[in-house]
Amino acid sequence: MPYSLNLYHDQLTNEGATSAPLPAANRLFYVRFGEVTINGETYRPDDAFYCGDEVEMSGVADWSLVWRWELDLPNAEKKLMEGSNLLSMLRMSRVITSLEMPEGSQWLMRLDRVMPPAGRVADRHQHPGPGIRCLLEGSFNVQQAAESMRERVPGDPWWETGEDTVVAWASRTMHAKFLRGMVLPTEHEGEVTGTWLSGDTTKKRGAWHLYVDQIVTV
Repeated sequence: MPYSLNLYHDQLTNEGATSAPLPAANRLFYVRFGEVTINGETYRPDDAFYCGDEVEMSGVADWSLVWRWELDLPNAEKKLMEGSNLLSMLRMSRVITSLEMPEGSQWLMRLDRVMPPAGRVADRHQHPGPGIRCLLEGSFNVQQAAESMRERVPGDPWWETGEDTVVAWASRTMHAKFLRGMVLPTEHEGEVTGTWLSGDTTKKRGAWHLYVDQIVTV
């Protein structure tokens, strides 16, 4: 059965912003700015977590921004957050074609962060699963057969299938920093992914930080 991976940006425009409940789904959350309560727990900038339950969100700061990755069926109605003093946007939606995902199978949902140093070019490489990236700092460029992107700026997403060969590079003068919401086979739990196909494999690859590895059932 095919699944889609969707990335939403949810803005809560003041301290009193409250959402209607979102139905349960496999979701990754990242607080980009501000402070929010989600299902009664308070989260601040750079907090990240998984939630498979129904979700309610409210604003604590004057303005908050939450990034939300979600697995869903391709023909399902998009899960925009509704309520008072908030704005919910679907930034990217892609059907996963590189993995066979039968109903009842288990997969790893991962949220991690990569920070390539300034001037570094990531030579030809692949990953064991697809994902939606979203830039935190700097600028970024991606060359691949599926979807090439140029001059991504903070807040911009891009898609990598995993099976397609990718070459990527950031600015010569400033490091880049981006998040990856990925779907991977479960055997990669806790592992750094990436198969390098060319170039100097001893070069520094950039700082890596794992926020969430969550095994889910689809």
